[in-house]
Amino acid sequence: MRPSRLLNPIAAPVRQTVRRLRARFASEAGFAVPTVMLMTVAGLGIASVGIMTSIQGQSGTVRDQGSKTALAVAESGVSQAMLFYNRGVAPCTPATEGEWCGPVTGMSVNGGEVTYWTRLASGEECEVGNEVECVEIVSTGTVNGVTRRVDVMASTLSDEGSTGGGPFVSAGVLSKETITLNSNSKIHTGTSTNGDFELESNAQQCGPASVGIGKKMTLGGNSDWYGNADCDPPDLDPSEAPQQELTLPAVNQGDAATNNDNDRFFALDTISGPKSDVCWNGKKGNGQSTSDCGTRELRIVSNSAVTLGGSVYSFCKLTLDSNANLFIEEGANVTIYFDSPENCGYSSGVTQLDLRSNSRITSVDGDSTSVAFLFVGSETRQTRIQLNSNTDVDGPCDLNFVIYAPLTDIDLDSNSHFCGAMAGKSIHLDSDAEIWSSSNTDSFELPGVEIPETAAHYTPYRFVECVAGAASPPDAGC
Repeated sequence: MRPSRLLNPIAAPVRQTVRRLRARFASEAGFAVPTVMLMTVAGLGIASVGIMTSIQGQSGTVRDQGSKTALAVAESGVSQAMLFYNRGVAPCTPATEGEWCGPVTGMSVNGGEVTYWTRLASGEECEVGNEVECVEIVSTGTVNGVTRRVDVMASTLSDEGSTGGGPFVSAGVLSKETITLNSNSKIHTGTSTNGDFELESNAQQCGPASVGIGKKMTLGGNSDWYGNADCDPPDLDPSEAPQQELTLPAVNQGDAATNNDNDRFFALDTISGPKSDVCWNGKKGNGQSTSDCGTRELRIVSNSAVTLGGSVYSFCKLTLDSNANLFIEEGANVTIYFDSPENCGYSSGVTQLDLRSNSRITSVDGDSTSVAFLFVGSETRQTRIQLNSNTDVDGPCDLNFVIYAPLTDIDLDSNSHFCGAMAGKSIHLDSDAEIWSSSNTDSFELPGVEIPETAAHYTPYRFVECVAGAASPPDAGC
């Protein structure tokens, strides 16, 4: 028998095994398990990247939240110190007069620790010309290891615990009821209202502000409140607006309605431009009778101007339109009383001062206190002041005078710019209107009225953030 035949019983099973292995390796069966395993590992890798990114993001968010909370805690220390001073009690006593006192500790807010120092100063140290006493407060807030430090200056206008003088001694804009700012309008001076203060649609209050007792300041639509007239950051918290009572005495016109300089029109108070476009007391500048203006009404239109050189005038209404101008003669100090609507025969809702279309009122020498508009108003009939449509004066101060109208609603609209001091029953700014203060308005005194003394009240006028951490002296690095 040949050897090959002897091996057949063994070779046959081997060949069958090899064929089965070849068939199995050629088949795709069995690859599902490793494929799924590989996909699972890849998925876990991708997920772990997302988890790590999320953890890092959450860490940053927590850090930012801690920083914001620490700033709020630091500001609460300022509020506590201000509360003490406005109650007439110092939160601590310095070893030497005029030096820093503190640190005051032991207060916890939102889980954070508060520490603050205070220092009383006066005169030039207060950095704002009309203040004679001020307090500087440095406060730190620490939350979860994050520390923020702030420095605030606040002032009062009296070194004897009371304020007197003129109505604008502490703020350039005053309102008996409310102040409302809309549509990119701005105030670049201190404000005070006996009611609420509302800002909407990119409006800005740039300077100290106070609201009435139990009232509040509200910011909406990207509006801001800054502690300085230049609108420089940081912005302030509206919930920290101090509350205080504002008193606006009524206008006492005395005998101005009958004893005045109205007879100067138009022999001494002359007209520039077409005389037919000016009328007073029912007559045009050229002497013709007209119904364009009534009794004690002055109307100037169409590029004409009148220059006043008298001392006391009594108006019922003043209207300027279409590039009209009212100038105050150099060296003159003019007071214009606007009589009550009852005495002028007006119904409720009358506009007694109406400036439109690039009209302008200003003194030749630029002194806003050289011309004062005083409105008697009425307790029962509404009176209005309307400054509208690009009314202006030189530079940023387009209208340059004092308005005191505690019973009259004031509205500034359409790019009207005012520089001086203003007091009204309510004040509303809209459509890019702006108000600036001017020099000497704090010294303006209301004729025939004695401003009552009130308790001293500290109002913040500067807020800066310092390098975090303790320092010596406390305001170092601020």
